[in-house]
Amino acid sequence: MPCHGRPQRCARAVSGTCSPRCSQARPSSPPPPPPGPRRPRHPRHLPPRTAAPPQHLSPRTATPPRHLSPTRPQYLSPRTATPHRDPVPKDSNPTTATPVPKDSKPATTAATPVLSTRSSAGAQAPADLFELPPARRMDAYGPRPDGVPQLSRAQIVEFGLQNPLIRAADAQVEQLEAVLLKARFAWVPVIKTTTALAPGFQTRCDDLTLPASDALGTTTPIDFQFCRPPGGVDIDTVGGYFKQLAGAGVTVRFNADFVVPLYTFGKIKNGKAMARAGVALAQLAKERARQETILRVYQAHTALLLARGSIGILHEAWSVLQDAKRQIAKELGEGDDADPDEANPDRDPADLIRVELGELTLQERMNAARKIEAVALATLWTIAGEAAPPGFDVSERDLLTDRVAGGLKPVDHYRDLGLKARPEAKMAAGLVDLRKAGEKFARSMFLPDLGVVASVQIAFSNKADRDMRALYYQDRFNYSRLVLALALNWTLDFHNQAFNLKKARAERREAEAQREAANLLLSLEVEKAYRDLLEAEQAVKLTASAIRKAKQLVIDQQLKQTVGGGNFTDLERALTRWAEWRFKHFESIHAQNVALASLSRTVGVSLQDPAGATPPTP
Repeated sequence: MPCHGRPQRCARAVSGTCSPRCSQARPSSPPPPPPGPRRPRHPRHLPPRTAAPPQHLSPRTATPPRHLSPTRPQYLSPRTATPHRDPVPKDSNPTTATPVPKDSKPATTAATPVLSTRSSAGAQAPADLFELPPARRMDAYGPRPDGVPQLSRAQIVEFGLQNPLIRAADAQVEQLEAVLLKARFAWVPVIKTTTALAPGFQTRCDDLTLPASDALGTTTPIDFQFCRPPGGVDIDTVGGYFKQLAGAGVTVRFNADFVVPLYTFGKIKNGKAMARAGVALAQLAKERARQETILRVYQAHTALLLARGSIGILHEAWSVLQDAKRQIAKELGEGDDADPDEANPDRDPADLIRVELGELTLQERMNAARKIEAVALATLWTIAGEAAPPGFDVSERDLLTDRVAGGLKPVDHYRDLGLKARPEAKMAAGLVDLRKAGEKFARSMFLPDLGVVASVQIAFSNKADRDMRALYYQDRFNYSRLVLALALNWTLDFHNQAFNLKKARAERREAEAQREAANLLLSLEVEKAYRDLLEAEQAVKLTASAIRKAKQLVIDQQLKQTVGGGNFTDLERALTRWAEWRFKHFESIHAQNVALASLSRTVGVSLQDPAGATPPTP
């Protein structure tokens, strides 16, 4: 007699046999029982898909996985291990799902049909994602252990501002401040000294009196000093110099020359201007690094709370799914505590497949949420650096909506604010000032430097006669001199200086063009961040309304399931919609907080209300 039930299942406990269409829907089903009176449902009369031991159920309805070894084999339910339902790849080791008597004990070996024969060290069953043990303190994956330090977002920002990038920016500022000090003290003369120690000369001076006759024949004695090396050696020749080295002694010479600048035609002035512009640029670069650090902290912090909010939603959905699974198993007469009298013949056995498919979907999303949580927490650890306590956790528990201080203003207000306060806008203007000063400096190189030149010279030779005082001799061995002069230093290198001036003018025009482009791009960034913020705010309101309506549908389907008149497909659809809208709501809060942080970074001023944030809509 043909079966007129649904094509997805075969009629149970009725007289007659199923049609071929019904038997093909469950190819793994055993031959139907012979016609006769209705008998109680028993697992051995069910297909192998439903005759598996209860270990394939969730930890809430089956033996907890704590009896497994630390290196658990990969979890496979009997449904996915059945060759007829899910073909096993060629390179894998398929397992055969064999019926197990109801009174048998749960097996814990890898040969059971609920476990794969392949295992890997440290691998976890998918269901463990919902019951992970606390992680190690320095492991960002998984629930945080007890006793770890709790830091607020403001504290993480404070620690993050001590990271190596900020310290490097501080060092850059100090370097350019040293250049500025050098330019300010450019008027201080640089004294160049030379000290020489060399072989000396032997000289002896004798006073002679020589008669001198004038035109009238009058003889007048004249005192004359005769200086000469001993032995009549000529020390002005190379040979004579080496002949007298044996008794020459030593000669010490000291020379000191320096210039006191009086007027440099703008060189010192323009050098100071360039140095001041360089310091300003370095300080702006430091402020840019600070604001980038704050933005990264805000992004990672809100991403961490988004992941944890998603994990909470998945736990709630998992609980609802497990309740539905227990109800379906009860109506199908499955499980250790099943009552055959309470079995519902209209319950579709495929609902169990839908439940397990929903479990896999939740496990997949939980896996992704755990990864996002770990990456976001590790990012906060990296930004905070060694200044923060190791392995800390955030003190915030809920993802709150950041509010704009003073309310959101028109976009023109933020454009003007960005042009005035953003470090990049100031850096573009400061670069123009630097190039202008460089152009003036290149122009001043065509003009000379006016200053006072001073030269001090001292020499001493121990073997040279220090009484050499005649007018006709120049003492090259023992002397002390001071020379003061008004000097004009002029480098006549006009062609190279002209090339340098041309280069400086081109750099100034380039900086001006970059400033205009930076202002245009800044306006575009402000516009984008502002529109993202408006879109996120509207999305927060829309998703909050959708959550309330979707929750009403879930409650309605749960009530119908309780009284036995529900449809699991409708419950699954309502549950999926509710979970998706909750995900979208948290994502919109995340998008709003990130957009507000980006807008703050774009305008260069913190726009978050320090009074606090708004809790999300339940």
